[in-house]
Amino acid sequence: MSDHQQLIKQLSNQMQPVKPLAPTGVRILKWVMVALPLAIVCSVFVHRGLTDWHQPGAGLALAQLALAVTLGIAAVWNALTLLIPGRHTIPTVRFILGGGLWLLLNIMSLSVHPSTPAHDHGTFCYLFLMVVSAPMMITLLWTIRRSGGLYSQKSLLMAGISVAAWSVSLLSLCHPVQQDRTDLALHFAAVATIIGVTMIIGRWTRVK
Repeated sequence: MSDHQQLIKQLSNQMQPVKPLAPTGVRILKWVMVALPLAIVCSVFVHRGLTDWHQPGAGLALAQLALAVTLGIAAVWNALTLLIPGRHTIPTVRFILGGGLWLLLNIMSLSVHPSTPAHDHGTFCYLFLMVVSAPMMITLLWTIRRSGGLYSQKSLLMAGISVAAWSVSLLSLCHPVQQDRTDLALHFAAVATIIGVTMIIGRWTRVK
């Protein structure tokens, strides 16, 4: 019995105070301050000029950019909030509606009379999105892991949506305001790839 008491005393002396989890908004701000500069630096290797906002259709492009940023913030909020049981999150239906609106805006921005096929440009877009998403994906999964809690498939899905949305936002800053169908298809393929890879890596690190 005395040995048990000694063990309890030893463990009590080794205990450290638990550091409270920072508010979700603070964690998001810290992530953005780290992830975005890293993504911008990576974009230099695949950058191909800034967007000309004086071209016809610039209004739709700005609307896409604003919506993508909104979805990116909302999704990362959900990804971090879902780590804490009982916390209220943004309903999934709003992301469905937001994604549908983003899709509609992209369809509306298709060139009616494209001058040349943009197959090479579409390939550049896919590469750009993959490159800029990598540092944001890694830092967000690290933030989720450091935040503790039981991150589920839904939180990983929201993380993937956030990374994809932020990547698309950066692409909007160096992409023509008009696009063709091949270009648009590769944008969607890149978004799906980013979400899928984020969930796979997140699930793999969760069981490590």
